Amino acid sequence: MGCGDSAVPVQVVVPHTQGVLRAALEALLSIQDQYYGESGLYNALYQSDLRVEGVTLEDGEAVVNLSGTLMLGGVCDSPRVEAQLEETALQFSTVSRVSLFVNGVPLEDLLSGEG
Repeated sequence: MGCGDSAVPVQVVVPHTQGVLRAALEALLSIQDQYYGESGLYNALYQSDLRVEGVTLEDGEAVVNLSGTLMLGGVCDSPRVEAQLEETALQFSTVSRVSLFVNGVPLEDLLSGEG
């Protein structure tokens, strides 16, 4: 992942809903702290102001549309942001691929500086 670290799953309770993927992403994006609770786990999304605009799932691909402002804390945050969002979606057995967009621009383009 980013600078020799790895993504670590954290269990979070989300309200009962048919849209569990959307709810999981909203829970992730609602965390405004740099470190998750007492765990010491780094949250690369803490400076960003992102909202879930839509999530579709077709043939195993989750297409996630976010809006708002993506802020990075340095070069190590690019792969961390991508991993946190992707792994949140990939935890569901119905998801095998993830396409992420921020304000209509592919996340990988934003993170590479092309967006």
